[in-house]
Amino acid sequence: MFSNYFSPVSQDVLDFKETLNQNQVGFNINCYSGAEFPDINNIDIALIVVPENRGSVNHSESSAYSAFRKSFYNLFEGNWKLRISDFGNLKAGDNLKDTYFALNDIISHLLSQSVFPLVLGGSQDLVYPIYQAYESFTKGVNLLCVDSRFDLIDLDGLNINSRNFIGYIIKQEANHLTNFINLGFQSYLCQNDESHLLEKMLFESCRLGDLRENIKESEPYLRSADIVSFDLSAIKQADAPGTSFPSPNGLEAHHACVISRYAGMSDRVSSFGLFEFASLKDVTNQTANLISQIIWYFFEGFSLRINDYPSSKTIDVNYQKYLIPVKNSNLQFVFYKSKNTGRWWVSSCMEFDKETNYKETVIPCSYEDYLNTISGDIPKRIYKILKTT
Repeated sequence: MFSNYFSPVSQDVLDFKETLNQNQVGFNINCYSGAEFPDINNIDIALIVVPENRGSVNHSESSAYSAFRKSFYNLFEGNWKLRISDFGNLKAGDNLKDTYFALNDIISHLLSQSVFPLVLGGSQDLVYPIYQAYESFTKGVNLLCVDSRFDLIDLDGLNINSRNFIGYIIKQEANHLTNFINLGFQSYLCQNDESHLLEKMLFESCRLGDLRENIKESEPYLRSADIVSFDLSAIKQADAPGTSFPSPNGLEAHHACVISRYAGMSDRVSSFGLFEFASLKDVTNQTANLISQIIWYFFEGFSLRINDYPSSKTIDVNYQKYLIPVKNSNLQFVFYKSKNTGRWWVSSCMEFDKETNYKETVIPCSYEDYLNTISGDIPKRIYKILKTT
């Protein structure tokens, strides 16, 4: 049913695939070659390339993806048994809204069939139709963007683009956005109005310096996300020159891979996207190679999922409970530690009914958050619970 939406994987990539051995990633990927389209009933993860850049503020040309595919296919498989299909390249619509419609339709159908969509683009405004695809499935969506900017306000843009798409999501009348999280922002690239709006709406952010000091800080945020969008421009130019907005400062390549692995491990993340690839700037294929490795680490994380999120059936059985009273208050924090993985969650509630949405009531945290709360230095994201209680 999707074949009309896609152009098949190029012949040179298909020929390259034929040279691979059974231990390499590409050997085991089911590609759309122009003949029969992959059967989504036999797929765990769908790779969707979207060469759409009309929503970019710098009006960049569409990128080529053959170098990426060859690099990715050439990697050796990890210790996983994942059924992966490469759908090819999404055809550009007559206008940007047509592409949005097609991507929305595809993501909606994949989610309804429990197939994980992994999107490679293209400008980051493509997150907008991905987010819209969730509206018919859930009442609340947590969106996490790894990005050097907040993408809330573009003073020069009248229409939706890669610099203001988050603002468009927030302004929707039937808004299903429960939380927005930014990882890796750089203050000199963000407007004060954007920072104030994030704080006013109780959204979360973690600056680049904090991530570089301790990349493990990203894990609880990723554990709470439904959609993860990674702007490749958040990686420093020396490591990823082929991006739409290269910058001398940013995440390092290995940090990008760590974040991707955490996203893959998260039981809650149900779609993952990498955006702002600019192949014309990637003259040595360094960025294409890095994208391949980022996706490889995502697959490794995905293969390690063990459904560790608290639920009504497991919260009293599989978790150790720690009560921390809040000074000068009748309230208390309840920390939960998984007996299976050692991962931590926190809530301000002790009693839950059967209708409780645990994903919004019990939020992921770290062991360091627990220690800081004991000492009275309540982390900002945990203090947020008191504001919403």
